[in-house]
Amino acid sequence: MPKSKLDIELLEKLCNEFGPSGHEEEVQRIVRKYGEKYADDIVFDRLGSLAFKKGTTGPKIMLAGHVDEIGFVISEVTKEGYLKFHQLGGWWDQTLLTQQVLLRPFKGAEKIIGVIGAPPPHVLKEEQRNKVVKKEDMWIDIGCSSKEEVEKLGIRVGDPAVPVSKFRIMKRKWIEKDEDNGSKKTREVTLGMAKAFDDRIGVFIALEVLRRLSEEGIDHPNTVYACSTVQEEVGLRGAQTAAKMIEPDLGFALDVDISGDSPGSEGLVQKMGKGVAISAGDSSMIPNPRLRRFVLNVAEETGIRHQAAFLKSGGTDAGAIHLTGMGVPSLFLGIPTRYIHSHNGILDLGDVENAINLLIEIIKRMDEKTTKSFTEI
Repeated sequence: MPKSKLDIELLEKLCNEFGPSGHEEEVQRIVRKYGEKYADDIVFDRLGSLAFKKGTTGPKIMLAGHVDEIGFVISEVTKEGYLKFHQLGGWWDQTLLTQQVLLRPFKGAEKIIGVIGAPPPHVLKEEQRNKVVKKEDMWIDIGCSSKEEVEKLGIRVGDPAVPVSKFRIMKRKWIEKDEDNGSKKTREVTLGMAKAFDDRIGVFIALEVLRRLSEEGIDHPNTVYACSTVQEEVGLRGAQTAAKMIEPDLGFALDVDISGDSPGSEGLVQKMGKGVAISAGDSSMIPNPRLRRFVLNVAEETGIRHQAAFLKSGGTDAGAIHLTGMGVPSLFLGIPTRYIHSHNGILDLGDVENAINLLIEIIKRMDEKTTKSFTEI
């Protein structure tokens, strides 16, 4: 397996940092410090999104990864010192009980770890054992015995929280079967596990494209905007404001995709380890068919590992970008990921490299004439 070009140290920093929807400033500082070295200019909207500009002429290409992760906001402090919470982004109730969360208090710099409490099985009645506990009936325990103790720690209603989970790498050897002749071969894979691949991986891809364009001196007939958008998980909000600011000619949403290779996810064609997923659509948009055909052709011509993808529900920043102004030809490129919207997602870093390589090849070919061809009638 060829040596990876990925900046794994950057990916680890991005994934481990605190940044739920609406509270992205800490991770955005990491993004800015890294990206400003490779950009010709940096532009900001007033919601918290930022974009690194590379190039000065030709069509404007927006590469959007959202920097916010799903999390929680404290909605009540009980007199006994427990914290009730509301979700930021979509959580499935069954993934939460007994999981650790990290809170950022309103006052004080120290973050506080708590646990989403659950009664032990010994005290549960039979009907309770077979019943799913709803989020509104859960609480966070930070070891306090009164509301006054909680307030002394600086915690208030409105304080944000995120899962506690650290990035790590797993090396594996997969045995793969050739669908045409039935032969088997072994392939080395490098998997990542982290809490915030949705969507620090998209921001990471945008930054890596920016870095390689700069370090390798890649000539391209366009202007690239590598964007780190905010508040995607609560309504694609940062993508709306950032796209209005940039007024792109083309838009690419870079995000996780749901991998169809784990139990319970059957029926999804995209699979982890099969390459970058080129979406045929989701509930937020229908991609420009000519742009998608162009991207598929580039992937085939260059031998970049890729796969078709489709989601019946859910959406990405492309859902907001493609409606900007008079419309923007847009496409979602995804990294199939197991267990998204949980404390731990798993993805194949080989798929990430394929996404970066594909975007660079697209950028090298995307001139004014090609861009216009996607919408001319």
